[in-house]
Amino acid sequence: MIRSISQFHEHERLVAAAQTVAGRCILWAVATLLLVWHEVNALMFLSVTLVMLFPGWRRMLLSLAAIGMIVDVLMEKLDIDPGPALLTREALGALPWMTLTGSTTAVLAMILVAITVALHFEKLPAVIRRFPLIAFHSALWVALLLSYLPGFALLTMAPGMAWRLSYLFTQASRGKTAGTRFRDHLFYMVPVYGTTVTPIGKGLDYLSRHESRDSRSFAASQLAGIKLLLLAVIWTGVQGLMSVLVYGRGPEQLSAWVGGWSMDVPLLHRLVAGNEASPMLVAWASVYLDLIRATLSLAIWGHVIVGGLRLLGFNVFRNTYKPLLAESIVDFWSRYYFYFKELLVEFFFYPTYLRSTWAGLRTRLFLAVFAAAFFGNMYYHVLAHPETVLNFDLVGFWEQWGPRSIYSLLLALGIWISMLRQQASRARPGRTSIPVQLRRIAGVWTFYAVIRIWNVAAPETGMGERFEFFLSLFGI
Repeated sequence: MIRSISQFHEHERLVAAAQTVAGRCILWAVATLLLVWHEVNALMFLSVTLVMLFPGWRRMLLSLAAIGMIVDVLMEKLDIDPGPALLTREALGALPWMTLTGSTTAVLAMILVAITVALHFEKLPAVIRRFPLIAFHSALWVALLLSYLPGFALLTMAPGMAWRLSYLFTQASRGKTAGTRFRDHLFYMVPVYGTTVTPIGKGLDYLSRHESRDSRSFAASQLAGIKLLLLAVIWTGVQGLMSVLVYGRGPEQLSAWVGGWSMDVPLLHRLVAGNEASPMLVAWASVYLDLIRATLSLAIWGHVIVGGLRLLGFNVFRNTYKPLLAESIVDFWSRYYFYFKELLVEFFFYPTYLRSTWAGLRTRLFLAVFAAAFFGNMYYHVLAHPETVLNFDLVGFWEQWGPRSIYSLLLALGIWISMLRQQASRARPGRTSIPVQLRRIAGVWTFYAVIRIWNVAAPETGMGERFEFFLSLFGI
């Protein structure tokens, strides 16, 4: 019965009812309430409504919403107040509006140029066609250097679309952009459903495979989206309750509801930074609980973005799917942040694996895993925050990224060993007992909880403090 309720979006009667006029109205009302609760951008409400009314115009409508998102981002970046005073006759001819119009046009022009280059990929020089990503990312770093020059400040927005453009050029190199148009790409370059540096939903190829083609698949996709938005509400409540009961922080009303009781476990970043001290068992509790807290946070915002995508008719896979039940390190990695894992696999793992045919299987796997989980992981984060590189600040680079390098190194080693063990276990098929499953899950929790010591955000906390805290967990 519980499973039946949790899979309500797959019930044929409900899917059929959602295709009726009354059903569509109820879907819209529920979706709107949930989007309001999650405080999404107003353009998202409008997009969901219009796409429900005109599903055949989905990409065009989302492309127009993308332009609105660009304007919204630029108004914040240019510190332009969108209040009523901006609509007066005097204000309409003033410098802020001219600047906003020019900046919006410039951003759209940059995106148009990139898409046009991809759509005419076969006309590019042979060396670029052979190494499209190397060429693109080289140009990207040149653009970031130019962003320091007067009049080129908008180029600082480039890292935000870097990986979406990477998917575009990769698909262009495989001939999968033939017959597409500007609007087919603009809507996911600046997504109204929510944006991060990681492209949730990947590129056009993946989105097209999961796009609704008829009323039944559209209704099923929207029901699946509502399910994720409801789950996000539930996990937000669980996270709030955890903050109050475990950390003694959180909403005052919730704290009053539980009588002010709390375990008062210190937050991990405070322990790592040395701002608080605690007994060994409490420190271990903080390590494990921080993993749960991070998983909840990731699941909440990921469910909101993927839920929005599904409401718009793209029934893509969720970003976080029960990672705390994973029985292997590699399985957790895949479930925890699916689209980040996919990015690393697409742009680092597969290219390395396919080009290292000279190596033995274990060595080949080692190189591919380290290219993705270590090098790709580091490159992704440095590209998102390139200031120390652009300023040629080696000391600042090490202080900022040193701990992350340890985390990425341990992650890569763990994934490689896990993949080898997984391959070996396939040769010995059979059922696993519950105690063994629990032991494996506990081992996965311990691995990821411990390596988070080098990944948890703790400002001005260097390698020494992190290693000192790690050793203190073992009484050293």
